[in-house]
Amino acid sequence: MSYLNDLGIVCSLGRDKTQVLESLIATSHREYLSAWQQSVDGEKTFYCGQVDVAADELPDISDMPRELQSKNNQLAMLAYGQIERTYNELAQDVAPHRIGVIIGTSTSGIKESELAKVEFTTGSNWPKNHQYAVQEMCSPATFVAQLCGATGPVYSISTACSSSAKALASARALLDSDMADIVICGGVDTLSHLPNNGFDSLESIADHLCNPLSAERDGINIGEGAALFIMSKQESDTALCGIGETSDAYHISAPHPDGDGAYSAMDLALSDAQLNASDIDYINLHGTGTPKNDEMECRAVTKLFGENTVCSSTKRFTGHTLGAAGAIEAGLLWLLLSEGNSSHITPVNKSDFGIDPRLGRITVSQGKTQTKLTHCLSNSFAFGGNNISVILGKTQ
Repeated sequence: MSYLNDLGIVCSLGRDKTQVLESLIATSHREYLSAWQQSVDGEKTFYCGQVDVAADELPDISDMPRELQSKNNQLAMLAYGQIERTYNELAQDVAPHRIGVIIGTSTSGIKESELAKVEFTTGSNWPKNHQYAVQEMCSPATFVAQLCGATGPVYSISTACSSSAKALASARALLDSDMADIVICGGVDTLSHLPNNGFDSLESIADHLCNPLSAERDGINIGEGAALFIMSKQESDTALCGIGETSDAYHISAPHPDGDGAYSAMDLALSDAQLNASDIDYINLHGTGTPKNDEMECRAVTKLFGENTVCSSTKRFTGHTLGAAGAIEAGLLWLLLSEGNSSHITPVNKSDFGIDPRLGRITVSQGKTQTKLTHCLSNSFAFGGNNISVILGKTQ
């Protein structure tokens, strides 16, 4: 069994575990997505999940190599600071080469290259301190490895929206194959123009705020954030119980309309965890708020779990954090399963409208207390049919 010994998380819900959980299960009607002030390309306003930390409040990483100096890595450092104490305790008798780091990302330091491009186009010169390598996908894993002194397997995964969920799967594989004793794993992504404009060109960006599972849903909101886990064989309160990965390759950007890949991923995760569908107390849906994703995902959930398993999307809370989404949403499950959620509350499916009656007949969470929360499942479905479901469970 692989255990998730600690979590560091920062997103639009808050800058640490306590803030994020409080916001996630709060009964207020506060909105956590807002107009992105830096969206200056054209006339469209993008509504995004923004980390509420001023630039001068982000960690100072100026002592790092220039190619590692990015806001993406500053967010990673905010998350790492929350797990550093636990990490030091677990790693004190572990050789550095037995410690790995696997991070999922899709933007890495692209934001810094965008800022450099603006300076180049306005002044005809690239910034003297800009290095193209800042946007390399391996940057966040290299950065975190330098923070913690890990010299074992260190790499990033970039499979779009499933990236950081796959980082958890890869971390477990390292532990199971005895290639590492501890793995720091998770994901980080930062707001930038590239994904906003890219999804907008696909007509997948919501005109205002996203409305997952609603008949009026019209697309996604991009978000930013970071989530880092410490994973090891050292027993703790929460375990990574099951993983299911599939690749249906139905279309470059659209999911299989019947949800075949999504169904198989969830089914494989249940089998891996040696659980029945009835054992899952809550499903965190991929729930992007696009017409096709929500339709196929609800169809797959209904087919496998029936009508009674409580489900919701948290995208209206965090935005779609792209390469960080899998880890952030697994982090939300970790928090829901923690002692901090002693009332067993599941997050409301936040939306401006009612549930689309054309979707599968699922039980949508209304933010109420559940009888129990022992096992929870989270879905991450990426372009190209790159699907993964992960199951977290209480061990005590």
